[in-house]
Amino acid sequence: MKQTAIISPDWLNKSAIYQINPRTFSKEGTIQAITEEIPFLREVGFNILYLCPIFEEDDDLENRSPRQLASKTNNPKNPYRMNDYFSIDEEYGTINDLKALVNKAHEAGMRVLLDLVYAHIGNNAQIIQRHPEFVMQNQDGSFLCTRWNFPQLDFDNEGLREYLYCNMVYYISVVDADGFRCDVGDAIPIDFWNEAKKRITRIKPDAVLINEGKKYHYMKTAFDACYCFDWHRDVRNVFCGDAAASVIREGYEALDLPRGAKLLRDIDNHDTVTDWEGRTETICGHDGMEQIEVINYLIDGIPMVYAGNELACEANISMFANRFFPGEYSITDRNDKNSDASKRRQQVIKFLNSIKAESHLLYAGKTVWLETSKPDAVISFKRVFGDEEIWFIGNAKNTAAEVDVTIPKDKKCILTNRQNQQENGKLRLDPYEYAVYM
Repeated sequence: MKQTAIISPDWLNKSAIYQINPRTFSKEGTIQAITEEIPFLREVGFNILYLCPIFEEDDDLENRSPRQLASKTNNPKNPYRMNDYFSIDEEYGTINDLKALVNKAHEAGMRVLLDLVYAHIGNNAQIIQRHPEFVMQNQDGSFLCTRWNFPQLDFDNEGLREYLYCNMVYYISVVDADGFRCDVGDAIPIDFWNEAKKRITRIKPDAVLINEGKKYHYMKTAFDACYCFDWHRDVRNVFCGDAAASVIREGYEALDLPRGAKLLRDIDNHDTVTDWEGRTETICGHDGMEQIEVINYLIDGIPMVYAGNELACEANISMFANRFFPGEYSITDRNDKNSDASKRRQQVIKFLNSIKAESHLLYAGKTVWLETSKPDAVISFKRVFGDEEIWFIGNAKNTAAEVDVTIPKDKKCILTNRQNQQENGKLRLDPYEYAVYM
C-alpha cells in the first residue's frame, strides 16, 4: 500500500512561491529593495516570498565552482558557498533589514522562506576552522569537497547537527521566518531533516521545509514539497525544443510519489536562468511563457514563479553576477511594469494567484489527462473535485494546430491568449495558443 505524504499547511498548498535572487531582482540588489516591492507583489497576488541565500558568503577567488568560473564574472562570492550561516552578507544588507522584510511581509499577509545550504560550506568558514571534524576529510586530513569544489559537511558528527539545528531555530524564532528551502536536500540524511522539522515546528507549528531534490520519500516524514527537475526539463524541451508535447504527460505519469505529495512546478529558477542557453521567455516568446505559467498553476502541485516572470522579463541574468561584478549580464528592470507584455503578464499572474487561493479544484482536485488528436503538439488535462471541473488545452508549439476536442457545453472560457475558433468539434489553436474552461 502506497504511503502518504505529511499534511502541509493551507498557506503553502493554496499559494504560489515567488523566488527571489536579490542579486538579479533589482539594480540595487539588496534586501531593502525587495521590501520596497512587497506592496506590488502582494497586489499581483503572491503570498509566499522565497529568498535565495542572503547569508555571509566566502570571499575566495581560489576555490570557485566550475559554474562560477564559467560565468567569467570574476566575482569571488557565490551565494551558495556560505562563510557564516548566522550573518547576513553585506552585499544584501543587515539582519535588521531581513527582520524588516519579514515584518512587512507578515503585515501584508505573506510568508517568507529562507534558503539553507547545508550540504557544503565555504573553505574559509570560521566554524570549520574551529571544528574541522564538522567536514568530511581525505586520508591526508584535507577537506573532502563536493563536485562544486566546496568542503562537504559530515552529518555523522552530532556537533555539526546541533550547530545547524540552532541555525534553523534562530531564523524561525528570532527572525520569524516561516520555513526553508533546503539546497541539495537529498545529499543530507533524512533523520537530520526529521529532527529539524520537529524543532522548528515546536516553535512555529505551520513552518515548512521544501527539498531541492527528488528523494520523494522524504515527503513522508519531513518535507512539505520537493522540486521536480524532470518537470521543468520536459516543459522546456517541449516548448523550446523538438520534444513532443506528450513527453510532459509521460514524465508526469512515470513519477512514483507518496499519496498527497506536492511537487514544485517551475520553469525559471536561479539555476535554470544561469545554466540554460537563452531565457525561456525569449525562445518561446511571451505567449509560450504565459502558457507555461498557466500550466504550472493549473496542474497539481505548487507553482513557483521566478522574480521577473511576472513582468515578462527577458534579461540575460546569472546567479554569479551582481552589481559589483556584472560581467556580460544584466538584471530585471523593476521599473518596466508598463509595457504591454508586462501589463498582460501581471494581469494573468494575478488571476492565476486568485484562483489558486480560492478554488478547491486547484487545491485538492485530481488531475485527469485528456486524449487529443494531436498529442505531439497539444497538451490537455482537467482538474476534478466532486462535480466541479476546470479544463486546459494548449498548443505547445510554434506552429498552428487543429485538434478534435469536445468541450462540455456548460464550460465557459475563463482565460486565453487568443480568440478561440471552435467549429464542428474542432478547435484551431494558433502557435502557443491555450484556453482554460470552467
